[in-house]
Amino acid sequence: MIIDRISISFKTNEIVLLLGRNGSGKSTFLKALASLQKYSGKIYTSEGKDPYLVTGYVFQNPETQIIGSTVWEDVIFGLENIGLPRDEIKKRAEKALKIVGLYKLKDIDPLNLSGGQKQKLAIASILSMEPSFLLLDEPTAMLDKHDRKIIKNLIEELKKLNIGIIIATHHADLFLDISDRILFLSNGKIIFDGKINNYFDLVNRFYHKEGDVYGTNKTY
Repeated sequence: MIIDRISISFKTNEIVLLLGRNGSGKSTFLKALASLQKYSGKIYTSEGKDPYLVTGYVFQNPETQIIGSTVWEDVIFGLENIGLPRDEIKKRAEKALKIVGLYKLKDIDPLNLSGGQKQKLAIASILSMEPSFLLLDEPTAMLDKHDRKIIKNLIEELKKLNIGIIIATHHADLFLDISDRILFLSNGKIIFDGKINNYFDLVNRFYHKEGDVYGTNKTY
C-alpha cells in the first residue's frame, strides 16, 4: 500500500485510533512513523529529531517479540544494546515492569505468560526505551476478550505518562471511549481526522458507505 500525500501532526498525551479496512494502509503508515518502512517525504519531531529516536513500535503478535529467557532479560535486552550503564538499565527495567504490572513475574519464562501478559511485556520492553510515542499495530488482534480488556486498561493508564499513543486496530469498539482522536484511512489517504463518540455512527459513516472513499471525497 502506498501512503499518498499525508500531512499530519501528533502530540503527546493523546490516544489516536488509526482505523480503516484491510489494505487501507494502517500498518504501512505506522511503520513509516517508526522508520520501519521506506517513504518519501519528511517525518520529524518539534525538536527536529528523527522519528526512530522518539517512537517505539509494538507488533500485533506478542510471541514474535520475545527475546529473553526471563521477563527481566526480555526488558533489558534493548537497554543493553544501546549501551546504557548497569544502574540505568536496572532503574528503567524496574519502572517499566511495574508500570505494566509484571515486576513480580520478572524471573518467569515469558513463554509461560498469558497472551495479555506477553503483550504487556512487549509494551514494557518499549517503555523502558522511554519513547515519546508508542505505536501499537493491532495490539489486541491475537488476544481473547479478557486480555483485550487488560490491554485497553493498560493503554488508558499509559496516557497519564504523557506519552502519545497511536493504535492501528480493527477493534474500534474497544478503544473508542478512551480515544482522543480518530484517523480513518482509505487507499493510503486520511479521509477523516477528528472525534466520533458513537461506534455505530463510525460504522455507518465509513464501513457501510459506498462511493470513492466510503462516502466522502475529503482528504487531509
